Amino acid sequence: MMKPDGEVLSGSGFGDDVGEPLLSDLEQTKLVARTLFEHAPVAMLVVDQAGKVQHINSATEKLFGFSRDELMGQLVETLVPPNARLHHEQLRHRYIAHPIPRSMAEGRRLTALTKDGKEVAVDIAMNPVVLDSSEVAVILSVIDTSDRERADRAEFFVKELTHRARNMFAIISAISRQIAKYSTSVAEFQVALDSRLNALLTSYQVFEKENWQAAPIHDLVQSQISFVVKQGTPQVDLSGPDIRLQPTPAEYLGLAVHELATNAIKHGALSVPTGAVDVRWAVDEKAKIFEFHWREHNGPPLTPSERQGFGSAILKSIVPAACGGKASLAVTPTGMSWKLNAPLALLAQ
Repeated sequence: MMKPDGEVLSGSGFGDDVGEPLLSDLEQTKLVARTLFEHAPVAMLVVDQAGKVQHINSATEKLFGFSRDELMGQLVETLVPPNARLHHEQLRHRYIAHPIPRSMAEGRRLTALTKDGKEVAVDIAMNPVVLDSSEVAVILSVIDTSDRERADRAEFFVKELTHRARNMFAIISAISRQIAKYSTSVAEFQVALDSRLNALLTSYQVFEKENWQAAPIHDLVQSQISFVVKQGTPQVDLSGPDIRLQPTPAEYLGLAVHELATNAIKHGALSVPTGAVDVRWAVDEKAKIFEFHWREHNGPPLTPSERQGFGSAILKSIVPAACGGKASLAVTPTGMSWKLNAPLALLAQ
């Protein structure tokens, strides 16, 4: 800056008082960088190659609840949930060995830990930088995605609920048409329909406990048996791997178990103290088959019924068709035997 007579005045151009020395280009760049870093709208941290926090901005304090003094010099794993710290440390070492810029939202679902122990969903971008000491550090940019996660879950829930409602009405419609074929009176139709609707409701209660996700097969089978028997069932032995079923196959399998349990308590192995039921399920990875077997023994003598009702239709055709598999129903002298083979596609991933 010059006086009218040409004398040069010292000044930085950044509001410095006349007479102060000029800032160098490097110093001005650093000043701007520090200002941008401090007032950035997202949380930003500088972490050295040892994993220790060297700098944070005010947005970091706000997001995590830690003050600068509390975080400076601490390992970045302080901001990671305890059960993920060891894995995070291993990932950090691998990243420092080959540091490359990494943008946000690359398909990773990340969780951070606040000072009060709350876990928050976050997205993190990483950019390696070289410090004055020639050491590599990493600038972390962190945004809280909790609101977005909640919105995504709400949207998913609405879509899933709509899908489940449509599927439920389709199942009820199919059931009512089939029951009508086998009913001889309106009263018989109403009783049969009420029974199957209650079976569906019991399965839905299992889904409700799982936040409308895939149903654990053990819980599904146990719920239908307990619903029918109404008391403890020491006569029933359940055994099989811990697997989950997709909602639609689970609903139909629940109907099948309901039919089998209802028949067993009325006419089969569960109608006498000496009777027992073995319920087994397994996965044949080689054949890509899911197997489910209900077998009664030590029950009263049974003879095949000449009249095939809706229950037989459920077990022989409706359920296997819905599961894309095959089923066999046999009446043995001491109880009922029903076996379902279906593709592994009905299992939840």
